[in-house]
Order: sequence, then structure tokens, then C-alpha cells
Amino acid sequence: MLGAASLVLFGLIVGLVVGLYYAWLVEPVSYVAAGPSRLSDEYKEEYILLISQSYAADGDWEKARRRLENLDDPNVANTVALQLERNLRNGEPAQILNKLAIVAEKLGSRSSAVALFVPSRGEPVLTRPSQERVSATTTLLPTPTNTSRATRSAAPSSTPTEKPSSTPVPVFRLLKQERICRRNTPIPLIEVVVYDAFLEPIPGIEILVSWEGGSDHFFTGYHPENGKGYGDFTMEPELFYRVELADGSTPVDGLQIENCGAEIGGFAGGRRLTYQNTDVQQGSSGP
Repeated sequence: MLGAASLVLFGLIVGLVVGLYYAWLVEPVSYVAAGPSRLSDEYKEEYILLISQSYAADGDWEKARRRLENLDDPNVANTVALQLERNLRNGEPAQILNKLAIVAEKLGSRSSAVALFVPSRGEPVLTRPSQERVSATTTLLPTPTNTSRATRSAAPSSTPTEKPSSTPVPVFRLLKQERICRRNTPIPLIEVVVYDAFLEPIPGIEILVSWEGGSDHFFTGYHPENGKGYGDFTMEPELFYRVELADGSTPVDGLQIENCGAEIGGFAGGRRLTYQNTDVQQGSSGP
């Protein structure tokens, strides 16, 4: 009796081994024409990114929409918007963020991250303010002149010297640099506020930060509670930072954590930089 049971068990084991060998090695299951909905989350993000880049290149929205439908995602607009927010937090390049934002906006998303890069279709186009407004602001800041960014000075005809090369004029100028000492702000920050030529805040401006051995970037407008033109970056002890705007500005060097309130025990503070666009013709614009 025991021998018969052993033979049955042995036969089952042999059958299982042969079946696995055939299924895994001889004729494994192969997926043919598997749709994007079967992709893992990582590859779905790659798929969405490729669609955004293709749409940016050819402008064919119907083709992009059909490709997105292949994901079988009933809330694809939210999916793309969340991917944009993750990429924004991870510091992806502005070109990638902008393309994802355009697709999310076309799908109907109105998230704060989308609004950074794609202005609402209902927003009026900024026009040059009336003379009354200009005269009211000139007491604070000189009105920028409407000149080209890089102007060459004509060399005197009587002097046969070599014509000097032109120096590009920064797109943004530093209006003000302030020390920030707020006891209710426990984290020392580099705060950047960016205005257009008419002192309207500009969201979506990329700010570059570098220090010895590292670099990073951030954008204005991601903290709307502090204003559309506001952005910040957390400072670390014993580091000196260099800040400049990606679109063009004079670099600010040597920024470090400030020692505030030394007479009452001290606490960490930061720096606030305020910039203005020098190009009147551009008006209020983001990336």
C-alpha cells in the first residue's frame, strides 16, 4: 500500500516538473499587442511623458487624446496633473514640466501646478497700464525703457579701433535684497519674488541655486498663499549660495543663513531677493 502511494506522489511531482518546464521554457505565455493599460505605473508615466513631447512637436491633439485613451484611465486628467506635481517636486527641467502641464490643461485639469505653466484661457492679456498707473509707480521704481536687450554702440568712424562686443542686458534686474528674520519661520529660506515690468507678480519663473558641490532649482508661484510671483528654497548651515534667474539676471553670490536676534539667544534667518523684468514689451509672462 505504501509503495503504491509513493508511486502516485512521484508521478505527481514528475508531472508538475514537466508541466512547469513546458510552460516556462518550451512554450511560455507571450503577450501580443498588449495595451498601455497593462503597463506598470513607472512605464505609464514614461508613456504619458512621450505623448506630451509628441504633442509639443506636432500639435496633433486628436492623436494625443487617442493615445491617452489607451490607458483606460477614467480620470486621466488628474493622473497627468499628479505626474506633473511629482516631477515639479523632483526638480525636473522646465521643458518637461511645461509639456506635461499643457496636456493636463487640454484634458481639463485646473490644478495649481498646471496654472504655473499654462495661464487660464479666461485670463485677460496684460496690456500697458494707463498713464495714471505709470505715474503712480514711478515714485517707487524708475520705469524701464522700451529698448532691445542687447544694443550695440556704433564705433566712431574716425577711430579705427576694433568694434567692442556687445554685453547682453539681463532680462531681470535685482530691485532689492533683504535680510529675513522671522521668529515664527523656523526654517531659513532664500525667498525670491519676481515682477514684470509693470510690477505684476509672475508665476512659473525658474530660479537657479548653486553652492560648492551642488546645485538645484525652483519656481515662483508654487506657494500661491504667498503670491503668484513668490518662490523659496531651504538653506543649509555652513553653505554659501549663488542665485540667478534662468531667463537672465545678474548672479547674487554669498547668500548664507543669517544669525538673527543674537542679543536674545539668536535664531536662523534667510534672504529675500526681489526682481523685475526689464522688458516692457514682454508684459507678464511665464515659461
